Amino acid sequence: MKKLLFAIIAVVTFAGFVSSCSSDDDNVASNYELNVNLVLPSGVSVSDLTSGSVVVTNDQTGRSYPSDEVNASYGFKLPGGTYTVQVSMRANNGVRSVSYSASKSISVYENTNVSLDLAEGIIGGFVFKEVYYNMVKPNGKTPYMRDQFFEIYNNSDEVLYLDNCILGILEGSQGMLPTSWMENGEIMKEYALGYYTVAFVGNGTTYPVEPGKSVVIASQAQNHTAETEAMYDGSVEGAMKSPVDLSKADYEVFLGDYKPAVAIDNPDVPNMTVIYANGTQNYFTVPYTGNAIILAKLPEGVDPISFANNPANLKARPDGTLPSSTFLMIPQEYVLDGLNIVNNADKASQRVIRLRAEVDAGMVFMNAPYMGKSIRRKVEKVENGRVILKDTNNSTEDFLSDQEPTPGVIPSN
Repeated sequence: MKKLLFAIIAVVTFAGFVSSCSSDDDNVASNYELNVNLVLPSGVSVSDLTSGSVVVTNDQTGRSYPSDEVNASYGFKLPGGTYTVQVSMRANNGVRSVSYSASKSISVYENTNVSLDLAEGIIGGFVFKEVYYNMVKPNGKTPYMRDQFFEIYNNSDEVLYLDNCILGILEGSQGMLPTSWMENGEIMKEYALGYYTVAFVGNGTTYPVEPGKSVVIASQAQNHTAETEAMYDGSVEGAMKSPVDLSKADYEVFLGDYKPAVAIDNPDVPNMTVIYANGTQNYFTVPYTGNAIILAKLPEGVDPISFANNPANLKARPDGTLPSSTFLMIPQEYVLDGLNIVNNADKASQRVIRLRAEVDAGMVFMNAPYMGKSIRRKVEKVENGRVILKDTNNSTEDFLSDQEPTPGVIPSN
């Protein structure tokens, strides 16, 4: 049995209520009270929690109402609208850090109570350190799409292996509609991968990563700064050269079997194995509007190629759209890390959350597209010379946006 934890909120004095600092919101006649009650797993109490974050975000305006206190219940005064409530709590049982997360969409057009069941999240091991997908327009007009990279970091204190790990971009696009992969009003506990899916196919110890080290996976392992030099037109507003040299990336995604006209192979950089393809994209890329990504590890003895070729692991959209297309499905229990990368700052009403809160209880986005910036995970601390990156299973809290890309460079602060 789970315990529903209640706290008394003094409504008369609005104690414990979080409201907007904007006088506009304070003066709105139709402000309503939203009470958020947390349901923790059996055996866990509020006193066990060491830190927490509750963020209520207006889906129409993108305005956020945050609280970083650790409580059983939270109160918010909000203008009428549709909101996403994201909860991320942290505990330490003396042996390891544990995260508890939840996320829920709710309409607030009257005083409303909502309860969120917190589930234990995934912490430790491999995490995304940095993702560069923002791109540039060297001539101010045409996007340069092949300079993206994904950096994976070993956030543990032991050697880990990338063997049979899968890197994938979730199916679907950002917009007004929710993800198609829903069941009983909730995101399914398995994830459909679109575009191209790549993997580290090995024998179990082929791809070691030392503690505090990372690997960079390039869409194309080229010196993109040099490549965009000839395209650059400094007289055009918004024109930028690519900020990254990926010629020494650890791995690249070579699509010679799929897009030979645009595929470029760097012979000095090992190629990832493409295990499934669904779509017509020229490159292994996240759209500038964002999309969720995951890193997953198959169970011991399961080969990625065989897994992708097994019809039991392929599904069509459950809502009946695109009935002729099937997608590679990854069970949530295989996921090591994931990010809800969503649409840019000016597109608050066009964002789709695709990952359950156990994987990512938040979201991360750019201020604007085509600025040559990246998203990068924050540093939590440095322990005996090893950098430990922040990992609360909440990308809103864990990541910095609009950063200068630093492939292969581990920040220390």
